[in-house]
This record gives sequence, C-alpha cells and structure tokens, in this order.
Amino acid sequence: MKTVSIRLSFATLFLALGISACGSNTASAPSSPTAFGNIYKISDNREMPGWTQDPATPLWTGKGTDLHTKIDGGEATYTQYGCLFAMYQNLIGPDPQQCVLVAMDFGTNTNATSMFTSEQQLNSAAVPIPGYDASTAIGAEVLSGITAYAHIKTSYFELQLIGYPDDASAAQVAAKFLDVLKSKTN
Repeated sequence: MKTVSIRLSFATLFLALGISACGSNTASAPSSPTAFGNIYKISDNREMPGWTQDPATPLWTGKGTDLHTKIDGGEATYTQYGCLFAMYQNLIGPDPQQCVLVAMDFGTNTNATSMFTSEQQLNSAAVPIPGYDASTAIGAEVLSGITAYAHIKTSYFELQLIGYPDDASAAQVAAKFLDVLKSKTN
C-alpha cells in the first residue's frame, strides 16, 4: 500500500512539473537576439551552395524594439505585430545574385501569421514559391528579382533576392532558402 502511494505521489509530481518519459514537444524560445541569429544565419556553403556572407556587411541581430537602428521607417509595423528578435544577413550568390535574409521571432504563430498577411496584402504579393502554399509563402516582384515573405511557426521571413532574369528563377531560389530555414525552425 505504501509503495502504491509513493508511486502515485511521484506520478503527480511529474505531471505537475510537466515532466514525462516521452519528453516535451514544446520548443524552447531563443533567449537573446544573438541566440536567435545563430539559429537562422546561413553559416556555410553546405546549407546554400554558392552563397556566402557578404564580407562588407556583417550579420545584424537585435530586439524588435531595436529595428529603428537597422531600417529607416517601417519598424513600427514589425513591433506592432510583436517582433521580439530580428536578424539581417546579406549574402552573395553566383554573380550577380544577392540576398538579404531577414528572420524574425514573433513569439506566437498568430503574430507571425498576422505579420505575413499584412506584408502579403501591402505588397500585392502574387509570385508563387514552388513547394509552398500561398498562405505560407509568397513573393512580390521587384526589379530583377522578388521579395519573398513567409511564416513558419513563430518565425517570419523576408528574402530580398535580386540579380535574376525572371521572377520564376528567383522564386526557385527562395524555395531553397525557405527549405533551409524551415529545417532550422523548431
């Protein structure tokens, strides 16, 4: 009888603490802008063959409230939707291709989805990203490329891709970048 009572006490304690033999299925959120940036930065040529960090522009990470130091106007939209952390990385691909990778943590799927929807509508984005539903990723035409917008779980992404002969070529590369970013998303 005492053994059953002790086992029940331990079971109650484990449940109260959220401990289980199966582990937790909730991802731990990054604790700082640097930790967030380390998750999403494209760090070597194996992730995106042919793409490297632009040596002239260092990786930038910051809190959502620090976006005004990185972008000139428009930061209020990101903070309005709940941007916690952001990362900007300039990448150089096969000449003349370039990419500005923006990754942001919005804390919740709802916030990230709202940010995506806002940008999709604001920019009349209509370029399909191969392999992605338009409710998750879409591109908007820019001169010699696209800006792709996407959300995956609590993260929101913008890929500014330039140096392409047409939108379809840029969208193919956007899909490859998004596949890499998706693999890094808990």
